[in-house]
Amino acid sequence: MIGTTDLPRLQPLIADAGVDGWLLFDFRGRNPIAAAVLGPEIVGSRRVYALIPPAGPPVALVHAVDAELWREWPATWTKRVWVTREELSKELGALVHGKRVAVDWSPGGAIPYLDGMPLGVAEFLRDLGATLAPSADLVTRYCSVWSPADRASHRRAAEAIAAIAREALALAGSRAAGGDPITEHGLAVWVRERFDRAGLVTESGPSVSWGANAARAHYDPTAEESAPIVRGALLLLDLWATEPGGIYADQTWMAAIGAPSERDARLWTVVCSARDAALELIRSRVRSGEPVRGAEADAAARRVISSAGLADRTIARTGHSIDRFGLHGFGPPVDDTETYDDRLLIPGVGFSVEPGVYLAGEAGVRSEVNVVVGDADIEVTPREPQTDLLVV
Repeated sequence: MIGTTDLPRLQPLIADAGVDGWLLFDFRGRNPIAAAVLGPEIVGSRRVYALIPPAGPPVALVHAVDAELWREWPATWTKRVWVTREELSKELGALVHGKRVAVDWSPGGAIPYLDGMPLGVAEFLRDLGATLAPSADLVTRYCSVWSPADRASHRRAAEAIAAIAREALALAGSRAAGGDPITEHGLAVWVRERFDRAGLVTESGPSVSWGANAARAHYDPTAEESAPIVRGALLLLDLWATEPGGIYADQTWMAAIGAPSERDARLWTVVCSARDAALELIRSRVRSGEPVRGAEADAAARRVISSAGLADRTIARTGHSIDRFGLHGFGPPVDDTETYDDRLLIPGVGFSVEPGVYLAGEAGVRSEVNVVVGDADIEVTPREPQTDLLVV
């Protein structure tokens, strides 16, 4: 649970946001941002509110049934216990009336990662006299900025994953050339075994897809349904893992099993160029001290794909946030496709850059690296990203 050591980092951010506090709401785990900020202990069976002001002690409104879960709430902070709806309205009204509070709400539902407060709760707060402001920038600055230790852990995981990816693709090529092809599922099992040896953990995956399967967004090979990896098509390997307690590294590597066709070679060139266009826009802005948004990098990648006549063969944004709360984090993504996320890519945030083109029933091509923004430059992982289509 959030404690007195966390408050000195959080309260200046709230003060900078120009609000009277960050009001966090949860009901039975509906708002993961509340759990990220307050701690998983807040997930009980009744509604809970916690106001963190820009100065002074936080205040929590906790139902009597769940009050015991809050045993780690510092004794110097206020914890008010309610039972009836009348008590909740009275206590909450006294807490927020006449105040401008940040809440986990995205206007128009535009950014679903940040939309943790139901409309009904927002209406309730307004009826109690509160003015609501989105918490988007607070979420970025408090939840999604990496520490030096986070960066070091991510860097180690990224280099280990890149080595495993190259070995996996080479293995698939050698087995195909020798007439004893490994299956997609078999290669996925091999990758997970290498993760174990490297001391890495993962929530799922990896995604191993050969030929037309690479154009299927949620394809997951199983022992029962898995294609043999043979010559004549591309192999897509998307793999993600982290050191325990670290920051995920997430990469996608491509190989041609045997000599690639002219079409497949062209698809790789387009995708790699789109990736590099997004990276160059972010890099140049950061180096010059200019603001940059992930949405702008998404647009840069899509322009390359569109100019190649493949705009209708994309199915996703260019990248997602990565932070200590997960592979798909709460920070700004590289997205002007599924939504327009106008948050700035501030120093310390990390994310994937992974444009792709997908020809249904034929092929899918994606290239993925990760980026963390520094004060004057960006760091791209792995240290040596894929530049050429591997032929194995």
